[in-house]
This record gives sequence, structure tokens and C-alpha cells, in this order.
Amino acid sequence: MLESPDEPAYYVGLGRIGVRVNVAAAGDDGAVLEAYSWIAQQLPVTPELGLHLVQRNAEMRFGSLSIDGEGAIILEHALFSEEASQTILERLVRVMAETADALDQELLDRFNQPR
Repeated sequence: MLESPDEPAYYVGLGRIGVRVNVAAAGDDGAVLEAYSWIAQQLPVTPELGLHLVQRNAEMRFGSLSIDGEGAIILEHALFSEEASQTILERLVRVMAETADALDQELLDRFNQPR
């Protein structure tokens, strides 16, 4: 696990992609833990890929897929810090890493086709 020197964030190098965990303020005295992974980084975002991500979101039991302002595809999940025991946080990071690896492979297999 690597800690960011400039912000309350950590990178866990689990699986091929890894998971970043940020801590962000939520209200006056709360905090949110945001876990995310950048997936399928080499894919250009096309309308077909965007539609697939929206449809895939509807099938997911946890987390969500999004595309940021720079065109990066992100798998993300957040929970309030009071819900996050060490056991829950460890499980979240493990499941996020496994899911990120599987989604990355799925997207590359489906959309990384020569045109």
C-alpha cells in the first residue's frame, strides 16, 4: 500500500490494476471513503462503449462505471467512514480489485478490435 504525500489517499497494488482509496469530507463531521480503479485505459471512448458501460451499470450489484472529463473509464464505489471497519475496507478493496481486473479484460476483449 502506498500513501499519497499530498492528500488523504492510498493506492493498493492488488491485482493487475490496483485500487485507490481517498478519504473525503462529508458534511461537517463525517467522511466518505472513495475506492476506484481506472480500467481499460487504452480504449478510446466511443458511443458503443458508452452505451455498454451504462447497460453494464444496471447489472452491477455494487460500484458504478463512469467516464471522467479526460475520457478515462473508472470503476468506483463509496461508503461512509462509520460503515468501514478494517474487515469491510479490506473486503471492499479486494472485491474492487477483482472486479476491476475482470471488467478491464471484458472491455478490452469486446472493444479493442482493429477497425
